[in-house]
Amino acid sequence: MKRNLRIFKLVVMPHNLQIVDYGLGHPGSVHDAYAFQATKVACESNTAIPEGHWMWADSAYPLEPWCISPFKRPRGGNLS
Repeated sequence: MKRNLRIFKLVVMPHNLQIVDYGLGHPGSVHDAYAFQATKVACESNTAIPEGHWMWADSAYPLEPWCISPFKRPRGGNLS
């Protein structure tokens, strides 16, 4: 039986492509939001992300003043 081992990797970098935070080591089956909770950006957002700055993220991440993620469509509803 062939097994594929996947390791979660998360990298946070601004427009200049300098890495400001990262998360490694969680099994690949871990949800993005759970693994993100262990990063410096999530735990210390006030020091990791300067005031007036923000980051783009997908819908798995929290909607915060410093974290812009898309709105989720409500069950049975639509975005309008």
